Amino acid sequence: MQRLAFFVSSLTFLFTPQAFAQENCEKIINQGAATVENGWFTQEAPTIGWYKGNITTDVKYDVCTPTYVIRINGNDWNKLVSEGKLDGFRYEAYKYAEKDGNYQNFLFRQIKDKAPVTITAAQFRE
Repeated sequence: MQRLAFFVSSLTFLFTPQAFAQENCEKIINQGAATVENGWFTQEAPTIGWYKGNITTDVKYDVCTPTYVIRINGNDWNKLVSEGKLDGFRYEAYKYAEKDGNYQNFLFRQIKDKAPVTITAAQFRE
């Protein structure tokens, strides 16, 4: 229970307006390993990646870029992309970009010229 209280208080600090004003936008929080993927859907800040652990794990967040999690009808999405109506749109896909040993990155994308391209977390933040 103490660990959960620490985690909640850590996230409260992480997502305060002061945190958004910091120059360093990437913050690492050690949290319970079972909460990482659930946090992707529930946290305001994008999850950049994490080091997988059995009990706890270090998770890297982008604390400068607020985001929203939505689900979009795939047919509507494909139509809007093919019509060029989403050009410039940046998003984080719930897919893994790369795995480097125990480190796992999520996939950041942007629609350019009617096609998705992979971008970095820094480009997502711009």
